[in-house]
Amino acid sequence: MELNEELNSVNNFEKQVKDIEEVTKLSQIIVELLFLSMQKDVKKDNIGIIVDDTSMDIKKCNEIYESPENIIYCLGTSKISPKELERKIREYDTKDDWSNYIPKAFLPIMCENIIKESKKNEIKCKKYKNIKYIDTSQDREKVLNQIIEELEDII
Repeated sequence: MELNEELNSVNNFEKQVKDIEEVTKLSQIIVELLFLSMQKDVKKDNIGIIVDDTSMDIKKCNEIYESPENIIYCLGTSKISPKELERKIREYDTKDDWSNYIPKAFLPIMCENIIKESKKNEIKCKKYKNIKYIDTSQDREKVLNQIIEELEDII
């Protein structure tokens, strides 16, 4: 029975991946529309939009958001082992988080991919003066608070 359940989990995971691909396409459209709205807000002296988009490539992000008014941070986990990232995910995620909707066997693979993408993004961010890579591997909450303080000083 366990093998059958695991196969069902794999099938569900494959369907979720296809759903994610569709959402990613829609996400790109929404992001572009959001940017147009942001440009209007900046002209009116309004500030304060945060876009949290894990599906966007660094180059595409730069193309869409490159503007002196925009502050862009790329958060990643490039300075951690896959095992440690998996441990942190298990420790801090709630029952509603994404990690509880994938087969347990996939989490180590996902962690490896997250770290690989973070390392790639860290390198890519160096190409763009307006995108700052910030590693959250060790103490995510502390890093996020530092970003908030930095933004408060800028604004």
